[in-house]
Amino acid sequence: MELDEAFRLAQEDTKFVKVRKNLLYTFGATRLPYICISKADDGDGFVMVRSGKVLADKPQIALPGEVFSFEGFEDFWENVSPEDPVVALARRISMPPSKYVNTAGSQLRQPGSVEEAVQRVMNRLENDNDVRAGVIEAPEQVWGLSVLLYVGSQVARSAQSNVQEHLEHLRFRGR
Repeated sequence: MELDEAFRLAQEDTKFVKVRKNLLYTFGATRLPYICISKADDGDGFVMVRSGKVLADKPQIALPGEVFSFEGFEDFWENVSPEDPVVALARRISMPPSKYVNTAGSQLRQPGSVEEAVQRVMNRLENDNDVRAGVIEAPEQVWGLSVLLYVGSQVARSAQSNVQEHLEHLRFRGR
C-alpha cells in the first residue's frame, strides 16, 4: 500500500474513542499509553487488541533540517522514502517533539466485534480509573499509522499550552 493511500485510510477510518485527560508535559517526555482495536484481517469474527505506549520527547521548536526520530514504527516506514513529502510534513510540522518511541505491549486476538472489544476495554479502564490511556479504533492494515495520528492529535491539543508555559518559564528566568 502506498503511503498516501495508507494515510488516507488511517485518516478516514481511525476513531479516537478515548483520549488521555492531561496535556503533554512541557519540560519532559510524556508517556502516551494506548490500546488499539482493529477488526482482524482474516474476517472470521475476531479482533486484534494491541496495547503499548509512545514516549514523546519534550516539545521543541522545529527548525528546518532538524532530524526527527520515530522508533518502533519501523514496519510502517520501511517502504517509505525519507524524502516523501508526506513524511517531511509529518516530521516537521505536525510533530513538534523530535523523538517518538513506540513500545509495543500485548497483542491479543479475541473473538467478537470491535464494538464489544471497545466496551470491554472502556469498562476495564473505568474500573482502573485510568485517565492516561487512549483507546483507538483503527483499520488493521494501518494500525501503527493510526497510533501515530493519535499521538499527533495529542501533540496538537497540547501545543498552545506548551508554548505558553515555555514563554512563562523564559520570562521567569529573565530572558
